[in-house]
Amino acid sequence: MKVISIINLKGGVGKTVTAINMAAILAGDYEQRVLVIDADSQHNTTDFYGVDTAGTTLSDVLTGRADYYPEFVIPADAGIDILPADDSLMQLDIGCIKSQTVRGTVLRDLVSCLVEDDAYDYVLIDCPPAFNAASTAALAASTEAIIPIKLDAFSLAGLNNVIAQISNMHAINPGLRVAGCLITMWSKAAAEAEATLRKLPARSLPVFKQVIRRSDKVDGMTFAGDPLSIYSPRSAAGVDYRRFVAEYLGKDGVANG
Repeated sequence: MKVISIINLKGGVGKTVTAINMAAILAGDYEQRVLVIDADSQHNTTDFYGVDTAGTTLSDVLTGRADYYPEFVIPADAGIDILPADDSLMQLDIGCIKSQTVRGTVLRDLVSCLVEDDAYDYVLIDCPPAFNAASTAALAASTEAIIPIKLDAFSLAGLNNVIAQISNMHAINPGLRVAGCLITMWSKAAAEAEATLRKLPARSLPVFKQVIRRSDKVDGMTFAGDPLSIYSPRSAAGVDYRRFVAEYLGKDGVANG
């Protein structure tokens, strides 16, 4: 089972859109069992799936108020379950870990249970744009990190901070690796910045060959509540996300056409 943190400390780079579409393609095209964990206090992933947060949320798990996972994962779509988030995540930060209000290894413990039960093939964690209690717990539990990035000067400048934080997590989770940097919202105007990013040593920051082109259909899918594979599979971003997942899985071509 692979556990993937989708993370960038900058907002508006496509983390949630990537998590939603990657989950849909893994489940729909490749028949994989997927758990999505919403670790962002803005809970956009939870809202996208229309999940009721009146029950157990990630905050309950992080603070030890819930520990039996079949009771708190919720069916979100065909082949996809979700561990939802709500506003209470705003109250959790790194200080909570030091005071043991938050158990920093709780998601790692959850992952161990999922592996033991052969519950899922992939766990995708939609991380917040901050290095806080939720993102720390996510990275401690993950086998890989995917870094979506919108190519502008601010995002490129912030990459070093993201890589440094992931590197610091090796003391807790030595098996964590960066699967790759995913360029999102690509346009021709980003070509120069893309070239700069790809010149970085691949051993320190691998970059996926596939980029996700800018598309108005991405905004449309958030209103429709459907991933691009359903809402607009032939849109630029819809095609690109399928090709990205194929690249991630090491497969040639686009699944299901």
